[in-house]
Amino acid sequence: MTTPNLVYFHGQPGSPAELTLAARRPDPMTLFAPDRGSDRTDLAFDAYIDHLTDEIMRRFPSGPLRLAGFSMGAFVAMEVSIRLTGRALGRDLTLDLISPPAPLETGNYLPRMAGGVVFNLARTAPWAFGFMTTLQGRLAAAAPQVLYGQLFSKAAGADRDLAATAGFEEMIMDLLESSLRDGARGYRREILAFVRSGEGRLAKVTAPVTLWQGMADTWTPPDMADALAARLPNLRADRRFPGLSHYSTLKAALAEIVPA
Repeated sequence: MTTPNLVYFHGQPGSPAELTLAARRPDPMTLFAPDRGSDRTDLAFDAYIDHLTDEIMRRFPSGPLRLAGFSMGAFVAMEVSIRLTGRALGRDLTLDLISPPAPLETGNYLPRMAGGVVFNLARTAPWAFGFMTTLQGRLAAAAPQVLYGQLFSKAAGADRDLAATAGFEEMIMDLLESSLRDGARGYRREILAFVRSGEGRLAKVTAPVTLWQGMADTWTPPDMADALAARLPNLRADRRFPGLSHYSTLKAALAEIVPA
């Protein structure tokens, strides 16, 4: 059986360095993992998704495609899949949505979400969201450990143990600094697009989907995965992980997604 080409979409803030959580190193010949925080930040969201689709088709003109999106990357993976479905006719295309967010109109998530304040600001006061992001960028550059502590002080489930490991802390601090520098244009582009997206887009995601959801996740809570499972037209598998949270679910998913 042909090994699918893997396209990995990192979280936001995030970077392709998240793949270091995989037990195995992905084959660079069959991997495309764009750093969306810095890639073509001159483009608006829809134009950037078109650009990503073009780049995937250029790199992998034939063969099966597996799109894996983590957290906000799952939103991007779905948007790319909609475009690929119309262009990669007859090709095997599958989606892995790891710790995925659902459109905000599908539930009252924000009061219970870690990071809910960020999404609420982006939706109701984009200028304030931009100002907050600027401050976070300065903090990530000057005192990354402080920002790390703020983000993971209430880590849930298996993320608590993961957050205490030196390698994980170093990886997260590096990706925070890289994602939030220079005005965090790639990060802001996606957050602002996500809060404006509606549930009607989900019906257009016709590629087979596997959901990977930690039941202790407070960043993208399980009822977001419930909403996706109820609305995606081609749900192939719904994987739930008791005791796992956001990044620990990513680690578990990558253990199965990245081939030996």
